[in-house]
Amino acid sequence: MTAWPAPVAGACLAALLLAAVSSDLRTRRIPNRLVLSGIALALAMAVLAAATGHAGLAGSQPWSPLAGLAAGFGLMLPLHLLRAMGAGDVKLMAMVGAFTGPSTVLSATVYTFVAGGVLSLAFLLRPGVAAQALSNVRLLLTDWLQRAGAGRGLALSPLQATAARLPYAVAIACGTAAALAWPLPLPTAAPQSAHAGADAQAILAVLASSATTPPNRSQQ
Repeated sequence: MTAWPAPVAGACLAALLLAAVSSDLRTRRIPNRLVLSGIALALAMAVLAAATGHAGLAGSQPWSPLAGLAAGFGLMLPLHLLRAMGAGDVKLMAMVGAFTGPSTVLSATVYTFVAGGVLSLAFLLRPGVAAQALSNVRLLLTDWLQRAGAGRGLALSPLQATAARLPYAVAIACGTAAALAWPLPLPTAAPQSAHAGADAQAILAVLASSATTPPNRSQQ
């Protein structure tokens, strides 16, 4: 089968990620309408590809977009429950999974965590951020120990002040491009489109072009 839908899906994914990065940099929010419309577009393109006998970016299996959506959502959800990530970031990774399928979104998640770590270190270098982060860790541990000792459960109380809110859409976009260009040899990996590398290059090029725009999370 030919794979013409893959480059088109890759271009759409690049545009959606660029919009998410722009919104996250400016407002620290990723609009629900952006993510939900992206998921709907990914599913519609997968149905069109299957109906016309073509292989999509997520693969040739008809269930791949849904499996990718579930995988992306499930991999990020624990971090949101631990208050280490916003709901918009979880939904954005689910959208990536709907476009790319389960095996690629697994690689994208690994790369995203690496990119997120680098992003966190960069933010810690900002004046006052490291001190506030250490203070928050101390407050969280103290609150956790007090709750555990009093038998009130282990849920953490919300912080009054955060050190910095990371624009995690940047890490997700970089992780997605890296996963398409250099997929990890994961045990569950399935054959992906031969156009994945070209799609990654397109995503990287579009994201790089946004670096010249001034920076200014889905509604969580």
